[in-house]
Amino acid sequence: MGKVSVYKCSDYEYEKIKHIVFKSLEYSEISRKIFKNAKIFIKANLLMKKDPEDAVTTHPNLVRALSEFFIEKGCIVTIGDSPAGPFTENALKGIYSSCKMDEAANLSGAVLNYNITHSEVKAEESLRLKSFRVINAILESDFVISAAKLKTHGMMTYTGGVKNLFGVIPGLIKAEYHFKLTSEENFAHHLIDICEFIKPDYTIIDAIDCMEGNGPSNGQKRRVGLIIGGDNPHEADYIASQIASIPFYKIPTLSLAKSRNLYDVSSIVIEGDDYGDMDIKPFTLPESTNITFISDKIPGFLREYLIDRLKAKPKFIHQKCISCGHCVRNCPAKVIKMENKLPIVDLKGCISCFCCHEVCPADAIEIKRPILSKLF
Repeated sequence: MGKVSVYKCSDYEYEKIKHIVFKSLEYSEISRKIFKNAKIFIKANLLMKKDPEDAVTTHPNLVRALSEFFIEKGCIVTIGDSPAGPFTENALKGIYSSCKMDEAANLSGAVLNYNITHSEVKAEESLRLKSFRVINAILESDFVISAAKLKTHGMMTYTGGVKNLFGVIPGLIKAEYHFKLTSEENFAHHLIDICEFIKPDYTIIDAIDCMEGNGPSNGQKRRVGLIIGGDNPHEADYIASQIASIPFYKIPTLSLAKSRNLYDVSSIVIEGDDYGDMDIKPFTLPESTNITFISDKIPGFLREYLIDRLKAKPKFIHQKCISCGHCVRNCPAKVIKMENKLPIVDLKGCISCFCCHEVCPADAIEIKRPILSKLF
């Protein structure tokens, strides 16, 4: 029987968050497993250099509260992530400062991760890549906490606890795996494979300020006022998706995890506050959201043709572009190049992963769906 906690939290006032985080963790499985001097890695969502108030990254007060809980239990806590872009000490320093993780560490007594080494791991039970690279700071930890943010996502429709763990893959190697697994289905299986390899000991989702629309970085901020937690990341994501009124079958990671028997909806028990009176309106989905899976009964060549024609594509708004080049460096398919300090994309080679949209700091990339996709 899986337990998922859902607590109301109207804002980011620290004492409110601390009370909820401590209450959630006291009744979790991890509270009975930890031991003195255990190494805890809190894997936050630190996608890019953004102020916490932008609702793109996990809020530092949530991470601080998590850190304090484990430090009070005598554990050694490390906060970190491998965000989009190069995985270097300088890059991490900038991310930690912008996202105010340095403050969360200083106030709680945790340390920030600057170990940029990584190792190839074998994952024979994976359905897609049987080996992949993982940052060593994760591999050297005794327990991993996935501290996610509830957001919509251009490729995966929704991002929460499971998608957050893609950040254990180092830096630009993420682009390599994106290119190897170009379809939504293959990439979703890969995310699930990573999650099953890491097996996070607890997943907590910052759903106080969320993001809807063309997330995970350029959507619309939205106050929901909840904190969600669970021992099973798939169960926590399922409840979060229901709160956002996003059908699980539109979320590849949830749909495929269900087919792999990684969670059972009928066994989930929700603890905490009754949020039924909050009148949470359905989240606006990304423009890229369309038919995720087309029946296998359709002949292969026709299926691929339809998938290609139904996929949304990025559209570059040059008037907003600041010529930073993040889109070029993070494009898995290498189909973006700079001409006269502006990005030009070859849409024929585009795999619709929306990494460019995800990392653009200037909101200069839009997601456009073909008319045929809208008609579908």
